[in-house]
Amino acid sequence: MFFEYHFHGCAGHKTIELDRKAYEEMSLFLAEKGETDAFLAGFSAAPVDELVRCLEFCRELMESAPLPGARLAGVYLEGPFLHVAGGMTASLLAKPSVEAARRLVRAGRGILRNVAVAPELEGALPVIEYFASEGIRVSAGHFFCSPAKLREAVACGITGVTHFCNNGEGPLCNTDGVYHTDGPFLEILSDDRLTVEMICDGVHVPPELVKTVRRVKGRERFIAVTDGCAATGLPGKRLVFPDPVGTPAEFDVRNGALYIAGTDKLTGSLATMNRVYANLIKFCGLTDEEALYACSGLPRKFSGVIHDHV
Repeated sequence: MFFEYHFHGCAGHKTIELDRKAYEEMSLFLAEKGETDAFLAGFSAAPVDELVRCLEFCRELMESAPLPGARLAGVYLEGPFLHVAGGMTASLLAKPSVEAARRLVRAGRGILRNVAVAPELEGALPVIEYFASEGIRVSAGHFFCSPAKLREAVACGITGVTHFCNNGEGPLCNTDGVYHTDGPFLEILSDDRLTVEMICDGVHVPPELVKTVRRVKGRERFIAVTDGCAATGLPGKRLVFPDPVGTPAEFDVRNGALYIAGTDKLTGSLATMNRVYANLIKFCGLTDEEALYACSGLPRKFSGVIHDHV
């Protein structure tokens, strides 16, 4: 069985819906359609008060009767201390604050597994140090910083990269035969302390790049994720969901992914973990065991969620 490490919803529901019935339906979908037995609830950038409510809800859910399918194994906060909005609502991104981080840690004590932070933001390094001191994994996410700044962030406690190659890490350029970049792309590849997540749906990242990054980072530094969204498993080509501030937004389903309606802007993955597993074997030539480790064993290890079958 697989493990959803970076996941925001499926079957028409978002993790932000703080309702047990919604989580039961997501749980069943993950187990029945994704062959997944556990997941982290991922929450995008939102006001700290809202994220505290999300953490408190998840704690209560984890302490109550088990969900009927995949079990909730913790929380992954993808924000709010981010720089590049991507598919998020830019107005909900926030300046890093140790005081706000303390509130999140108090609410998420024992269930908060990972927090994504943009290292280049003012005040980010003390926040990274604080989360790390509390035993919470910190990843660089939705960011564009210099290689030097990333090295500073790693020294402060950054150990991973949120959906690598979909962050805004900046272009790798070639001028007169010389490759160069102002961003952290090469630093991420070359730093053996950093574990990368990659969305392995075959759309967000070209298969050749997935194969290359897996070879460079190796077995112990590569986690395969879906970054699944509420549209996963739904029929139809044009879908409407409210954004985080409640405004209805339209999306197109095509090429096996979700796009902002009428544009070529990718905004969501529709993959399940069993599809990601099959893609790793196809894209990278991995053995069944190697692909399973990227889809289950390593993400469980980093989440502290051990399972007999890995």
